[in-house]
Amino acid sequence: MMRTLAIAVATAIGLLATQATAQDYPDNNSGMQTGTRFLREPENATAAEARWMQKRVVNCVWNRNEDEVRDLLANSDFYQIDWDAIDMTPDSAFDDLEVTYCIGRLMRGAANNVYQTYMRIPFSTLRNALAEEAYLGDFDGPPMIAPNHVVDIYARFNGERVHPQVSTMAAMADCIVYNALETSHALMRARPGSDGEGEVIEQLGPVVAACANSSEDELSVQNGLVRQLVADGLWSRSHYGSNTALEAE
Repeated sequence: MMRTLAIAVATAIGLLATQATAQDYPDNNSGMQTGTRFLREPENATAAEARWMQKRVVNCVWNRNEDEVRDLLANSDFYQIDWDAIDMTPDSAFDDLEVTYCIGRLMRGAANNVYQTYMRIPFSTLRNALAEEAYLGDFDGPPMIAPNHVVDIYARFNGERVHPQVSTMAAMADCIVYNALETSHALMRARPGSDGEGEVIEQLGPVVAACANSSEDELSVQNGLVRQLVADGLWSRSHYGSNTALEAE
């Protein structure tokens, strides 16, 4: 049974309509057009630092439990983990992945309120952060996208029907990475909460707005959500591979 997991993306969801070798390919977005203006939601220093600390926790989880992480990623999507397909449960996952150990290792001497922030990380956020670490751990550069490759990754769901919210986020992640491959990779290399991350997200903004296919004049998205979308898109394209137009038929 697929268990839907909570993540605070209500603002963005309401507006949405719709082994790799390092390559030097330009971003694919020259023909994209949108009437929607992209806006980055403001992020205070505490939230920015929290995302940076969270990444360090998740990197520890990845380094200590690569096999378990790969299994989880192969049996999950942006929102959901198929607990029946993996050797852990919602109740055991934090222990199985040593999340609490990694939190404690990082947070020694830190303020208790910050510690509690990490203890409340939703499974969906953890999953997408693990996708980022797995992608960065396996690949020095973005996956190849050839001229005959299409936007959507059809192996994601093995032909099965999924909740529209899941397919919408998958389509948006695939669209962003397909049309801004190098910039997407640069985002994964940028420190969460840094000025550099903000600059990369500004570059991605028009692509995010176009891929959202929104009828709104403005689209305001949190930096963390953009990062999760890109992480899902890059990991999925690296793991499943791109499809050609003939394969899509």
